[in-house]
Amino acid sequence: MSSLVEMSQSRATVLFITGCVTFPGALLLLQRVWFNTAVGAQIRKKLGFTDKDCTDISVKAISAGQAVLASVAGLIVCSNCYRDVMYDSHPMTLDYAWFGIPYFVYDTFAMFYASEMSPTVDKRSSMVGRFFKFIFRSPIIVIHHMILAPIGFGVLVFARDGIRNGDFFMGVVYMMEISTPFVSFRYILSKFKLKSSPIYNLNGIMMIVLFPVFRIASIFYTANLYGQQSGMTFMEVLWEMPWGWKVIFMAAIAPQIYWYSLMCNGLIKMLRPSSPISAPRVENGAKNGVETSSPPRPNSTPRAKEE
Repeated sequence: MSSLVEMSQSRATVLFITGCVTFPGALLLLQRVWFNTAVGAQIRKKLGFTDKDCTDISVKAISAGQAVLASVAGLIVCSNCYRDVMYDSHPMTLDYAWFGIPYFVYDTFAMFYASEMSPTVDKRSSMVGRFFKFIFRSPIIVIHHMILAPIGFGVLVFARDGIRNGDFFMGVVYMMEISTPFVSFRYILSKFKLKSSPIYNLNGIMMIVLFPVFRIASIFYTANLYGQQSGMTFMEVLWEMPWGWKVIFMAAIAPQIYWYSLMCNGLIKMLRPSSPISAPRVENGAKNGVETSSPPRPNSTPRAKEE
């Protein structure tokens, strides 16, 4: 399939509108479950969820769902275009581009909406001002959602020459989302107080393993595969790659390395043993009958302490 995959304006419009409706609609549906059903009320009461907790869980769940859809689309594209990574094409490439691009706009505003539920938000300032403050607090996410995604969409949709489409490369980009459900589930499982459960540990292992494979190593694998099919070395591929793809791929790697370093730091902190100094001191105090809790306030009476 080396010819250009044609897409009518009506098909692109339908997919775009479907994406615009699907993601916000899913958020509204989950919020309705949390705040307008007996099941949602029961879970909130049992686990002590705040409004922000429920909204954060909803946003993470939709993020996981989008990631699954993108990964499936990427798998379909890559499995059909790997024989010639530069010239092969598949209709799913453009289909998911038109359907998925609204997600990045939705997700930016959804995260802002969730942040607005924090009790520490100063509602005296204007919402526009609070939105821009939110953007400046999350530069990596904003760069990924509001700059890289639109640029990649523009290159994919409007810079196709009908011959060198490079759909395989976009399939790889879609498959980068494979690790996202595990990142989202990590947060959700934590909120459901399952951090000590085997499923939480298994989810963490999957996240640590899949993230570098599909978000970092896959990019270099793709460049190497293209080199093999073009009779070039890996370094020659990096040098000969068109500047548009070069910028997109290099810009895509940078935040992935940053996010993975944060994951590894979190894993190291979790595995690091507690301080060997403080623990024995508490234990010895307990053995000697010394109270290890905070001393009573000056105005407390002995009877109040006993009670």
